[in-house]
Amino acid sequence: MKKFRALFCLALAAALLVCALPAPTAQAAAYAYDYEDYSGLIGAMEIVNCQSYASLRAYPDTGSQRLARVPLASVVTNCWYEDDKFTYCEYDGLAGYILNTNLSFIAGPVGQEYADEEYLGNMQIVNCKSYASLRAYPDTRADLVARVPLGSIVTNVFYEDDRFCYCLYGDLEGFILTDNLEWVSGGPQANWLGDCVIVNCASYASLRELPDTGSTRLAKVPLGSVVTDCYIVDDRFACCTWGGVTGYILLDNLGW
Repeated sequence: MKKFRALFCLALAAALLVCALPAPTAQAAAYAYDYEDYSGLIGAMEIVNCQSYASLRAYPDTGSQRLARVPLASVVTNCWYEDDKFTYCEYDGLAGYILNTNLSFIAGPVGQEYADEEYLGNMQIVNCKSYASLRAYPDTRADLVARVPLGSIVTNVFYEDDRFCYCLYGDLEGFILTDNLEWVSGGPQANWLGDCVIVNCASYASLRELPDTGSTRLAKVPLGSVVTDCYIVDDRFACCTWGGVTGYILLDNLGW
């Protein structure tokens, strides 16, 4: 599997901004796929940055019990962001925590690395009676890898073409028809805010030319005004449009 550390960093940043998930236990059931908030879901990851193995711990603490030694280059599945040090993972039937520094986001099948803009996030199986087919290749005649039940979550989803997306279902990889997929978390939409209201200011919020409080003020947006097409650009600012002008406003000044 190819490694895509930049996307992993983005996933962690997005998780910090948009989710406050309850801390999971060391049991696999803690992150069942019927959990409604998938904003902390990362997907499958690969073990990196170690000589021979990474430790799967019972708790997000380097002093906690080691449940398993996960070999270098192994794939762990159902990964969820825990904090800035650890990620919840599942490996060989065990559930626990691995240091973030030992994990790398999987960005595509062997021999192919998808581009940043082709990453779509994590998706749910929809528009089928009972299952969607995970195919070995982006072709409805290709070998069937798995039948993915209606409502299941597939991760590490990348755009392949107008009909198919590459994705992972647990530790299985393949291609699913786009018509059978509906976005739940991650990717570009994870930072999408939509329309917001100006809050937390005496009279106005500054619409800046750049995501920097020292950059040129393009407009003074009055308290209570609605700004449109907002999306998060970093841990302080969102890009927004007001009165036909697009710029950057502090996240602290945006509400719903």
